[in-house]
Amino acid sequence: MSNGIRGPYDPQQLIAPGYPGVAPPMGWVPPLGGVLNLIGVYDTRRRGWVGLPLEALTEALVVGEKQHALDRVDARNGRCSLTIPEGTAVGESKTAEIEVPAGEVWYLRNHEIRVHEAAALSAGDLVCNFRVSRFPKVNDVDKLFYSTEDRLTATQALIAAGDVCDHRSIIWRDAIGDVAHKRDVLRDFADPDELGNALRLFGGDKLTLVVTVADAETADADVDVDLTVWGLRGKRLIE
Repeated sequence: MSNGIRGPYDPQQLIAPGYPGVAPPMGWVPPLGGVLNLIGVYDTRRRGWVGLPLEALTEALVVGEKQHALDRVDARNGRCSLTIPEGTAVGESKTAEIEVPAGEVWYLRNHEIRVHEAAALSAGDLVCNFRVSRFPKVNDVDKLFYSTEDRLTATQALIAAGDVCDHRSIIWRDAIGDVAHKRDVLRDFADPDELGNALRLFGGDKLTLVVTVADAETADADVDVDLTVWGLRGKRLIE
């Protein structure tokens, strides 16, 4: 290099001890004030100080955020609802939003779309999904969370008979008798076939419930649909 310094980890650099690449004298401790010191660790193999990458600090802060549970996220602050009015035409969509308040960070685990029973409904299937504003956009529109194969389709017959939810079905067998049991459970962002991790959102991020009428216009009844998420509000430490 033209300034005579051979490289960031060259122990012959003519700079003060305590900086990356410089082996400090035995027992040397960086001054407590008046000097800006880099964050680093001493590399015993290279016999020099190595600066920690910013990513190492970032990852540690992200882990720390969700260890400080400041509040729950549930139906009280993590739910949005909409109504598909009677007579809504085929292909028409309605939306509702959950927005993370400014300054907050959420770690979400469970989620549920629920189409409420409408016994008087005589026509109209509903296709339900939700968008995540933090995900990459597709054709300038926020990305839908579910693929076409995984999204919830609530048929008219199912809606008329009871609530319809996008639950996951779990089947297990007794140790004795080998009898199969089935149970519906909430979907979890941390499941391997979803995100494999909690969904991290912070102030201004949105989840948008999208419900579209399919096959025939809705007739004879309004239909209510909810999106609810569960998780925690962490301590915001990093963007």
